[in-house]
Amino acid sequence: MKIKDVLAVIVGLAAAGGAIYYFYKFVTHTEAEGGHSLGWISLGLAAIAFVCGLVYFLGHVNKEEEIHITQ
Repeated sequence: MKIKDVLAVIVGLAAAGGAIYYFYKFVTHTEAEGGHSLGWISLGLAAIAFVCGLVYFLGHVNKEEEIHITQ
């Protein structure tokens, strides 16, 4: 596993956890105003998690091992 993959997984999971937390705070916000920033933060963190997932999964496309005829 490359360092890029490990970094993408760690940052992606942290961003997904933060997005879930801030979305929960946004939904349960009790004041009439002031909760919009929590929604934008959760949306931004979800976008970061999505991009990290793309970096991880697209890095593994067409990376099949060679299979020799004698195996």
